[in-house]
Amino acid sequence: MELVASIIAVLISIFAYWETRKANRSSMRLTEQEIELVRHQLAKARNETIEERKANVTAQMYRYGKGWRVRVQNLGPAEAKNVRLVLDDQNMMVIANATVGKFPMNRMASGQYVDFWARVHMGTPPKERLVIHWDDPHGVDRENTVELTI
Repeated sequence: MELVASIIAVLISIFAYWETRKANRSSMRLTEQEIELVRHQLAKARNETIEERKANVTAQMYRYGKGWRVRVQNLGPAEAKNVRLVLDDQNMMVIANATVGKFPMNRMASGQYVDFWARVHMGTPPKERLVIHWDDPHGVDRENTVELTI
């Protein structure tokens, strides 16, 4: 009888050891998943912090009455500073006279925009490039090249 009891005790001990080992493995896997989740959350937080420091200045054309206007707007969450347009001799839609007194802008808050008239006539090309430069907390002399279309 003692032999049977000792065999049962040994089997119970082996089963308990096996279950404990299985639980430890499961716990280690969970810990590795938790570490990976924390790493992912930290990376996401870093990217969000970087994005919060960026301004996104862009432009688009829209119809206003019988004419056309260009809207230069900061769509990013950060403030843009020293916003300036680069116009060359090839620009037919955006003329320098329309931007006088408006650009360069010292500051353009998030969501702020500036409108000015565009010149559109029969000889105007269907699209034209407009280059915008600005500074923000993310960098100096950032650039966005926009194709304006009618």
